[in-house]
Amino acid sequence: MTIAATEEESTHESETPVEPDRARMTRALRDLEAAQARVERDAQRLNTETRSKLVAELLPVLDGLDRTIRVARDANAASASALLQGVRLVRAQLESVLRGYGVVRIDASGAVFDPTIHEAVSAAPVGNSAQHGLVLEEVEPGYLFGGRLLRPAKVVVGRQIVARAIER
Repeated sequence: MTIAATEEESTHESETPVEPDRARMTRALRDLEAAQARVERDAQRLNTETRSKLVAELLPVLDGLDRTIRVARDANAASASALLQGVRLVRAQLESVLRGYGVVRIDASGAVFDPTIHEAVSAAPVGNSAQHGLVLEEVEPGYLFGGRLLRPAKVVVGRQIVARAIER
């Protein structure tokens, strides 16, 4: 064997690819799958937050339409009737769009006050113990979005007044 042949063989042996480390490749694959799942979760969260922001900005418009409907209904004028009908149609359309995005209105009237979904704006005295702690009036509706509270219902809560005996 010549020196040139020996050098060529040793160079050829060092260039032979080393067997891949199976555990290292499996770990890299798991890391890649975890990163992909994290990116998907972050994208879903961002999508939900963006939709939530849009819905939150539309709710005051819905509230304004509700106030306009109440004022027009109370006016009882002939022209108010046409205005009232038009506003009701717009309101129904807006509410339908919001429902399509997953917005659910909280029905608070007559419900037991729940601080997780209601915000008490005032308390009204009640003489009946059955009305104590009940929502007497809904000042502004609350909404759920994607199963989470978007805005609590602003309510008036019944509070029983207990007469105290006067000590002499």
